[in-house]
Amino acid sequence: MMRKNKETREKEHGLATVTTSPFDWFQEMDRWFDDFRQSFNDRFWGGSLGRSEETSFQVREPLVDLIDKGSEFVVRAELPGVAKEDVDLTVTPDGIEIRAEANRSREEKEKNYYYQERRYRALQRALRFPAEVQADLAAANLKDGVLEVRIPKKEPTAEPKPVKVPVE
Repeated sequence: MMRKNKETREKEHGLATVTTSPFDWFQEMDRWFDDFRQSFNDRFWGGSLGRSEETSFQVREPLVDLIDKGSEFVVRAELPGVAKEDVDLTVTPDGIEIRAEANRSREEKEKNYYYQERRYRALQRALRFPAEVQADLAAANLKDGVLEVRIPKKEPTAEPKPVKVPVE
């Protein structure tokens, strides 16, 4: 989608044309790049659906570690500010999905002021395991904003050993 330049818009609306500046070309290029970025965003990330970027909430991906301990996988996810009641955890034989929503509000009423704050945070992450696991034996613990999930493997393997590699 290309935006119409200033002269075309003026002719369509019956306005008198104004002499153009040599820098109008740069403004037109900026509009082209903005249009390209917007169409790229709409096509690959769904766009903003008519909402402004500032008002739409974002679902963020928490930082996650997947550790192979040989007989089990350990998944550690950073979920700051999330209580264990707000976590929705699903483990299947081939993967894990972590969802969390934290909706907090704080309100103070005093004689000379009124303070109100609301926060909403949504986190979601899905991972596939490199080997099949026993999903029904998974155990999870949330402490200090870090979720740790231990999932035993269906067929245990030897714990991978790090190998020292010289750099030339």
